[in-house]
Amino acid sequence: MKNNLNVIIVNDFDYIQGGASKVAIDEANVLYKNGINTIFFSSTHEDNDYKFKQVCTNQNECLKDGIKGLFRNLSNRKVKKEFSKLLDSLDNKNTIIHVHGWTKSLSSVIFKVAKKKKFKLVLTVHDYFLVCPNGGFYNYKKNKICTKKPMSLNCIKCNCDSRNYMFKLYRLFRQVIQNHNTKKLKNIDYIISISDFSVDKIKKYLKEDVTIKKIYNPIRIKKSKIINVDKNNNYVYVGRVSQEKGVDIFCEAITKLKLNGVVVGDGFLKEELEQKYPNINFTGWVKPTEVEKYMRNAKALIFPSRWYEGAPLTILESVAIGLPCIVSNKCAGVDFIENNKNGLLYDGTVEGLTKCIKKYEKMDIKDISKYAYSNYWDNPFDEELHYKNLISYYEEIIKEDK
Repeated sequence: MKNNLNVIIVNDFDYIQGGASKVAIDEANVLYKNGINTIFFSSTHEDNDYKFKQVCTNQNECLKDGIKGLFRNLSNRKVKKEFSKLLDSLDNKNTIIHVHGWTKSLSSVIFKVAKKKKFKLVLTVHDYFLVCPNGGFYNYKKNKICTKKPMSLNCIKCNCDSRNYMFKLYRLFRQVIQNHNTKKLKNIDYIISISDFSVDKIKKYLKEDVTIKKIYNPIRIKKSKIINVDKNNNYVYVGRVSQEKGVDIFCEAITKLKLNGVVVGDGFLKEELEQKYPNINFTGWVKPTEVEKYMRNAKALIFPSRWYEGAPLTILESVAIGLPCIVSNKCAGVDFIENNKNGLLYDGTVEGLTKCIKKYEKMDIKDISKYAYSNYWDNPFDEELHYKNLISYYEEIIKEDK
């Protein structure tokens, strides 16, 4: 089957712009490497040396083209034309369309085209744009999780967007078009979940007979020696320095406890937090090799996210070297933490984190580190496992018509 299989990977960008793009490119590489006829369809391009075939409409990210770009993002005519042309060159009986990202420059027209031409389409849920207009089930104005029903009157009235209410209105209109192109998600037959937590947030909005397969994102980690966690003194935060990521919660708890803290990453809050918490070491953006050095010299990774997340890879990268994680139970990171075994869970508040760190300070963290390390490497989320699960799901989908 796999030798006759065509797979079209669909993503806004053909370069690493974020987590979804990285997974899309990694998947295309591993599929091609294993002899699958792989085509990468995108709209925003950077020079690369990929071996798999690429089809790109060569358009900017919509937000970078002002009003013109915003209108294009509603229903991208060039994407519709080129995607239709590509599908016409392939047999829908042995072709899988696998979508990762479409909201930045492609537009939801891809769903309409795929359904019209009767192609099997799989969607990996990296965020919540499938149902939520701002993509996060998060109120950026109040810095808290949003529990309103998407597209309800309460949702429409709520000024929750990270920019302003006018942009929220635009996103509502875009969601109306997307709902039309997917027939309110009735056209979405196959879902890949990257965490139980994230898919649970959208499951009630999907059609009842949708097929959901959990396949964790692949991560490239070479097995290395476990860290000497009991010799380290720093608590580390790794990620974007922004409100929804909860980095201020990290800073406040570490400061209250008079412990050593390191923030690895950059973002709009960095300057403000540096001034407020001079005791915290803010590294700014650093290369991946440098990130690992900070993690290897840490006592624990703290993941204090205020919003749901998708499937935070930082946690997996941490436990893979034996670094225990202290994680907010408000986010998808809970999928990877066994409380009191490879880390600790807390209630998402400053008070909860402070209490949790105090508890951690009294525990045998060397045992927690050993468990984190061995538990990960017993079942690593590597490319080989990801590929096997992916091909198995593709073949299952193809056989449904036979």
